[in-house]
Amino acid sequence: MDHSNMKRTLIPDNEVKILEPILVRLNKNESTTPDIHIDKSEFKIGRGKDNDEIILDTSISRKHCIIRYEGNGEWTIKDLSSSYTFVNDVLLESGSKRKLSVGDIVQLSTNSDYKYVFTLNLTEETCSKKQKLDEELFNNVLMQQKTFVNNQESQNKELQDRLENKQNHQLELKQKLNDLLTQSDIVPDDKECLRDQIVKLEKKIMANNNQEKHLQNMYLEILQKLENEKNLFEARLNEERQKWQKALDVSKQEKELLEVKMKERIAKWREVQAEWKNKMKDRVKKEKTIQARLLTEKIQLEEKLKETTQALEDKKIKSESPGSENEPGTSMFMKDSCVLLEVVDTSKTRIIDTIDLTETNEDNSITFEDAMNKVSTIMDEQLTCSVCSELFINATTLNCTHTFCLHCINEWNKKRRECPICRVFVTSMNRSLVLDNFIENMLDNLPIHMKNKRAEIVKERKVLEKMKKGRKK
Repeated sequence: MDHSNMKRTLIPDNEVKILEPILVRLNKNESTTPDIHIDKSEFKIGRGKDNDEIILDTSISRKHCIIRYEGNGEWTIKDLSSSYTFVNDVLLESGSKRKLSVGDIVQLSTNSDYKYVFTLNLTEETCSKKQKLDEELFNNVLMQQKTFVNNQESQNKELQDRLENKQNHQLELKQKLNDLLTQSDIVPDDKECLRDQIVKLEKKIMANNNQEKHLQNMYLEILQKLENEKNLFEARLNEERQKWQKALDVSKQEKELLEVKMKERIAKWREVQAEWKNKMKDRVKKEKTIQARLLTEKIQLEEKLKETTQALEDKKIKSESPGSENEPGTSMFMKDSCVLLEVVDTSKTRIIDTIDLTETNEDNSITFEDAMNKVSTIMDEQLTCSVCSELFINATTLNCTHTFCLHCINEWNKKRRECPICRVFVTSMNRSLVLDNFIENMLDNLPIHMKNKRAEIVKERKVLEKMKKGRKK
């Protein structure tokens, strides 16, 4: 039930008023607790979110009480709290119900801040709330009007039939009177008897005339009443039509505003969508360009690596051959020879170091071991993962151009989706096969303990990967 079920009163200016129950709080100067306007026939008060009036205080229960409209202008309060509810300083038992009268003092809990006076105020139904088309009320009015019209028509017809019967009966009596008068002229002996009959007939005619006048007056009253009801119904109908027209106008305006807002939102959404599409296209183009550049640089680096490896092998063979043309004490490499090591880091080629193989020691000679030691030192400084501090295993380059082991960056990304060095958000990861091939080829010429250490690390990471796959299954 809603306001339509509350007691309504018609006032002289034909404006609809309602008796609105209100719990007016006391001690307004001591508390900020507002008045409670009861706008439902079953009004719940408590601390929980599902109540109609929510009071956030620990002294108020989650479901404290219910104020209910019982009909015939009667209101009751039912206690549901785990604390206390008082009516006129009388404690209500849990689950008990009591009738509320105007002027009753209701106190929720033992806190005097929640002390109210129950009252009923006449308030106009304002147009601030959205007007609804009360079709059911309109249909009821139509049905009442049709029923009234049918009743009036049946009464009118009944009165007409009664008038016709009376008129016919009156004509018959007049005809009998004329016959008696004629007989009195013809038969002089029965004049006394005829006179009596004439008097009786005249009395009946007079009575019928009175009844006919009464029926005619009733008929006119019914017609007048019907006309008044018709005018009143038309007035009410026009008033309702005006209200509905206003409501329709408001609904149209709201609909137009909503359509405008929706069009604006759709336009903004389309702009954002187009912007994101353009960004994604640019990003895809950049990624394709980077991949193509990486592929080209990878091929170039592989060719340079092959040339460098071949040159080292040739120098090694020449140094080990007994018929070498070089004299003892001279360098195993040619004076103008050198090794250039380059590493691809996403889109740029960076020179890590230049090994000058023409540099001589104190006795004016350089050995293969010295060159390999220098290469090993450079690899430890430049080709190691900043997470595990080991040579790259399955080297993976991020979008920020920093390179890490595939296992290390995957473990890191589980915690943070960003580069461990520059903290840039990770959007792409690319395997760097050139670095892997370079490291593997260089390890063939490095000491055996470095090979064994790398083999153990690779084995451990393979075991970890198998364990992860087993957990996923």
